[in-house]
This record gives sequence, structure tokens and C-alpha cells, in this order.
Amino acid sequence: MRCVVTGCCGFIGSNLTRELLKAGHEVVGIDKVFDEKRLPFYDKSFKPYQYSVNRITRKFIFIWDDINNVRSYHYEFNDVDVVYHLAAYTPIRDEDVHDNIHDTVKGTFAILDMIVDKEIPNLVFASTSSIYGDQEYKPIKEDEVGIYPISHYAAGKVANEAYIHSYCNHNNFKAWMFRFANVTGAGQNRGVIYDLLKKLKENPKEVEVLGNGKQSKSFFDVLDCVDALITVPAFDGNKSIVVYNLGNTMNITIGELAKVVIDEAGYDARIKYTGGDRGWVGDTPHTILNIDKVLATGWKPKYTCEQAIRRTVRWLLENDMFKM
Repeated sequence: MRCVVTGCCGFIGSNLTRELLKAGHEVVGIDKVFDEKRLPFYDKSFKPYQYSVNRITRKFIFIWDDINNVRSYHYEFNDVDVVYHLAAYTPIRDEDVHDNIHDTVKGTFAILDMIVDKEIPNLVFASTSSIYGDQEYKPIKEDEVGIYPISHYAAGKVANEAYIHSYCNHNNFKAWMFRFANVTGAGQNRGVIYDLLKKLKENPKEVEVLGNGKQSKSFFDVLDCVDALITVPAFDGNKSIVVYNLGNTMNITIGELAKVVIDEAGYDARIKYTGGDRGWVGDTPHTILNIDKVLATGWKPKYTCEQAIRRTVRWLLENDMFKM
């Protein structure tokens, strides 16, 4: 299978690229960022060039450029079977709405136009559970609640989902849209677990947790996420467009998460809460997903919330992300 992965140097994109290559598939990756720690199978003796096509291995091509410029590399997208579109504007705190529109929305238009031009039959899109916004504290199904984003990031994903629907309708290709819960694991360099470990490095006796600690989220391992992106489209029988919530079968409060991080890191730190029902403007305090729909395909997460969190802490420590 010949695949395109946008955001191939990102947290999830790099793990996805690595698993596709390990399975023997060909991958054309594109990212405006080059990260030698994340780029799969990168040999440091080879210097990649920006705004250029770089052959990393026999089956892996890396295009170091903005996805808005994807048309410049049209010759690399012949005979593609599936596009995994993960590239997006990632800062969720202190967002810049115009950068978000450029990276998330306009970038998706460029990818959709490329899919149409090259007659690529399949698209797998990384959306977010943040599009649900502030909802009643109960498990959310894909089609039973309204879409009320409270962050620019989530609003951009809503726009993308809408245009994917219309492009599919007009151009007859299949699309799978996955609304992620909180993905964590190897390769992560931001998010609550990363932030807590950084604070522990600065003060091993006390760690500040944003909000009141009662925020409830679903955390799941990046390898479980990648497994779903690869396997679910292969056997779910989708004939046009399908949307899935993707997360864990359980949730954890941020206060409980902080205790797990402190324990796994080997500290005896006191937790200090900043107060309030959320961590920052745009944060959704409770994201409780019903994932029955994706479980019905036969996929299920291998790791629990706590296991995923502990695996992330170990990876961050073992890879010297924090010299504690």
C-alpha cells in the first residue's frame, strides 16, 4: 500500500509513519517541521533539505514543506491508496486564530484538492473530541449532541469535517474521521504529563496542577491510536463517510493523573491546585466519550488510562526529556 502521512514529524504522525513502514507499506510524509528525534528511520549522517523531497529509506520519502505547498510535489502522489491527514495547528493554549486557519483549514483544502486531482480513493482524518465543547457530564456519542467548539483549534477541526463531507459527496472518495480523546505516549513533547514532569524537575516537593483537579478526561496510548487509524478503515465496511470517537474505555481525573505521574516518576510531591473548573481558556473540563461505535468494528485499546500515562512518564524519563 502506498500512503501519504501529513504531519509525519508530529507526535502521532511519526508513530503512524513508523508503524506503516514496519508493516511494509510505502510512505510519503510531509511536514513543515523537521525533527530528527521523531522522523522515523532518520540517519543523522544524511542532511535533509527544506522545500525538497528527501528519500529517507527505500520506502520512505520525506517532504520538508508546508502542506499548503503540496501541489509543488504533485509527482510524488501518483498511485496513492490512502492519505492520513494529521497535520494541523497544534498550540491549544494562547492560540493564534489566523495561524490556525492557515495550518488547519487552508492546509486541509490543499490536501483535499490533491486527493481530487490524483483520484486518491481513501482519506483518514485526525479530528478531535474538543469539537463537542462544554457538554453535560456523560458519555458523548458521535451523533447525539451538538458541536460547540470553544477553542480555535476545535473550530478549525469542525470546518475540516464539514468540507471533508462536501468534498466526498462531490468527488466520490471514502473518508474516516476520528475524534481523538487525549493521546499520550512515546514521542510526546507537550501536554499535561509533560508539563507536570517539567514542574517536578523545577520543584520536586510541590507540583502545580491547573484547575481544581476534578476535570475528567480519557487518555489513551499513541500505539492504540495508530492501530485504530490503520486497522479500522481496513475492515469496517465504510462505503462513503464515517465518524468515530476514539479514546479509552475509561476516564481519569486530572488530580488522579497527577498522582500517577508523581508516583511513576518516584517523587513525594504535594499537589497544589490553581482552582477553577478548567485549566485555561478553551479547555473542556469534561470530555467523556462513548466509543461503542469503534469497539463494534473489533478494535479495542490495549492499554488502560493509567497504563498509558505510566508508559508516557517512563518514555519521557528514559529518553532524557527531563534530566531529573
